Amino acid sequence: MKRSTVELEIALEIEEYVRVIAKGENCSIEAILQEGLALLFGNDSIVEYLLNRLSNCRDEQLWALIYQRLTQSQDSRMRDLLYRGSEGTLTKQEKAELKYHVDLVDRQMLLRSRALVLLKERGHDIDAYLNTRPEAG
Repeated sequence: MKRSTVELEIALEIEEYVRVIAKGENCSIEAILQEGLALLFGNDSIVEYLLNRLSNCRDEQLWALIYQRLTQSQDSRMRDLLYRGSEGTLTKQEKAELKYHVDLVDRQMLLRSRALVLLKERGHDIDAYLNTRPEAG
């Protein structure tokens, strides 16, 4: 895989959080950031790799992954494309953009599902997240 160097400014809070994760994982900050970017933009082989690595994550990391969603602008754009796609009015470029958003949601769902299984195995109550408890009453 070809690599390039990019200079990136990030908030100090994010940097500190990434440093803590990197220290806990005994790897570089760059490796943690690359995994995060791979999650957002990666292909199926990268997703498979990440699925296998989830068992090494701390509970806090798994919960963060579970609550990860599209940004508001991504969600809005995807909904617009879905609506217009149902009317058959998308351009070729818009179809590719819609595919990207759907693939991103699919990757998030796969990782979220695996994270929930791991948390359940670790003794966490995931029913509250899944809203499967019967209402008191």
